[in-house]
Amino acid sequence: MNRFSSRILAGIRFADYVFCTPVPLAQFAFPPNYSGVFALLVPDPTWGPWRLQPVYFGDFKADRESDMSAAEQIACLRIAGGRPLYVSAYILPMQHTSELTRMKRELINRYCPIANWPSSSDDAAGLTGKLDALEKRIQEHDALLRLALAAVGQMVQPSPEPKRRSIGCQPDSAGSRRAPS
Repeated sequence: MNRFSSRILAGIRFADYVFCTPVPLAQFAFPPNYSGVFALLVPDPTWGPWRLQPVYFGDFKADRESDMSAAEQIACLRIAGGRPLYVSAYILPMQHTSELTRMKRELINRYCPIANWPSSSDDAAGLTGKLDALEKRIQEHDALLRLALAAVGQMVQPSPEPKRRSIGCQPDSAGSRRAPS
């Protein structure tokens, strides 16, 4: 027997936490009298080794199931797009419930699940304003760059050569020959 096999825990790992084995959402129930953090997952072949991507991290406490809003539930269903949703939980003893918020925040910052993104219109308006300001700065930068390139182009162009007098016998421009004297 391998000496490390007794240390391997069954489940899915997020950050330094080993969550329980993911189960379909329809088969999951929050354990009574426990608190913890849960992850909603969707199948995704680009994620490994479980091939499940987290789309939402939430917490639950012994006295209630979860603080997941209806909007967040709808967002998770939209993200799943007909694929099955799975749930995995990390159970904490009752004396460590103060860790829930910190743990959830850490997991959200690390994995950036889509359903945890803020969706208020204020955030969208703020992002739109920032994007407009950035586009304006890019246009100003492009105009300044065009001016600089035009100035460099004028400095590089060769100046026209002055007309030189031809050397040697040249016919007169009037076409007449000079009479010998």
